[in-house]
Amino acid sequence: MKPERLDTLFDAWSESRLTPAEATELSAILRADPEARTRFLEAAAFHGQLHAALDGLNLDQATAPAKTLDFPQRSRALGFVAMLLGVALTVASFGWALASRSDRAESRTLDIHDGGFEGVSGKIAEGFPSRAFVWGGDPSEVVRAGEHPTALRFLEAAGESTIPNSPRQSCDVFQIVDLRSVRAQLLTAGEAFVELSVSLRDDRPAGSEAVRFISKVYVFEGSPADIIGHWPPVADQTLGSGAQFRVSRGGADGAWRPLTTRCVVPSTAGFLVVQLGVGNAGAPGSTSPELGRQFADDVRLTLRTRPGKAELATR
Repeated sequence: MKPERLDTLFDAWSESRLTPAEATELSAILRADPEARTRFLEAAAFHGQLHAALDGLNLDQATAPAKTLDFPQRSRALGFVAMLLGVALTVASFGWALASRSDRAESRTLDIHDGGFEGVSGKIAEGFPSRAFVWGGDPSEVVRAGEHPTALRFLEAAGESTIPNSPRQSCDVFQIVDLRSVRAQLLTAGEAFVELSVSLRDDRPAGSEAVRFISKVYVFEGSPADIIGHWPPVADQTLGSGAQFRVSRGGADGAWRPLTTRCVVPSTAGFLVVQLGVGNAGAPGSTSPELGRQFADDVRLTLRTRPGKAELATR
C-alpha cells in the first residue's frame, strides 16, 4: 500500500466523495493492513473526524439488547469523549454505507422541520428542544446571508448549562426527529442509513482563526420524550451516531460549502437527534474563537434503505 494512495482515499472519505469503487478499495486496504488502519485513524484524529472513523472502521458486527434508556445529566464534553469510545450498535463494515448507493437502494426524504429556516423569525429558542421537530440550542438567529433570504447564524459559543464555568467550546443547535412515519420501512428493510446534508458559510476574511463546523446525527430507541431534559447522552444510551466536520479559516468568496453526514439506523430506532454547530478547532476544552459570521442553511435528511442484506465489498 502506498501512503500517497491512502492519503488520497482518506481525503475523498473525509469530504464524502468516495465512489463505490474507492470505498471497496479503501475497505480492503484497511482490513488487510494494520499499519494502514493506524495511519487512517491518526489522520482522522488530527482532522477532527475520529468518531466517524471509529464507527466506520469497526471490523466486527456488534449488537446490543434493547434496554430502557436512562439519561443522567452529563457535560457536553464528557458526553462527546464517551461517544468516541464506542456505540451500542456499530457499523458492520466501512464499505457498506457508500456501497449502498447502488441501484438497489431506495431513498425517501425524512421529516425535518424548517430545514431552510423560513419558519423562524429572529432568535432560535435557547436550550435543547422541548419537543420534536423544532430547533433549539445555543445563541443563534435566522437572518439573510448572501443570496439566501433565510439562514441560521451562529452567534455565540456556550458552555454546558449543567456545569458552572464550563468552557465555551461551540455554538450548537439541535432538532429531534421522530421516526414513526418510517417505522414500517425500517422494520422491513434489510439495511438502512440516514444522510444529513447541510450548506455552511464562513464570511470572515481568509486566514482568520480556525473554527470547526460539525454536522452530527444520533440514533435512539424509544420516543422523543425520553431525551427531553436529559441531554447530552453517553455512549451506551445511543444505538449509533455519525459525524462529519469541516475546518474553516474564512475566505473572500463567501461560498456555501456542503457537508454530508451518514449514520446507520437499525430497525429498532425510534427517533434521531440532529446537531449542527461551529466552534473550537483546537484541543478539546479550548474556548471557541469569536463567532457571528458563520451560517448554515438547506438542512436535509434522507433515509436510504436496501431491501435485503447487502453484499459487503469485503466479502
